[in-house]
Amino acid sequence: MRIGPVGIALIGAISYLSYHAVAGKQGLSSWSEMQLRESELEAKFEALKVEQSDLRDKVQRLYDESLDEDYLEELARLQFHFVYQDEYLLEPPATSAQLPENEDLFTLSNSRF
Repeated sequence: MRIGPVGIALIGAISYLSYHAVAGKQGLSSWSEMQLRESELEAKFEALKVEQSDLRDKVQRLYDESLDEDYLEELARLQFHFVYQDEYLLEPPATSAQLPENEDLFTLSNSRF
């Protein structure tokens, strides 16, 4: 059986289309990657919807009609370091990365034998 030029052209076209159906930009291998990306984006979208809902609730609590005074005081304390006159503000000491004065004893007490 002899394959003519038309047969060779058909085999070439079928091979070309088959390759791109599997490995092309919109082929099967890209399809699985797009499905994974879609699920990641959907999860991120859901997280953003929850965050948006939380932000709406916080903004709603600041309107005159539904003012939450405890929430307003909490914001003032956190953002503006608000304290009342009869309160004391205690700040923790700054941490340092200094080694202990006697490094040898510190190393021996914390080592396992």
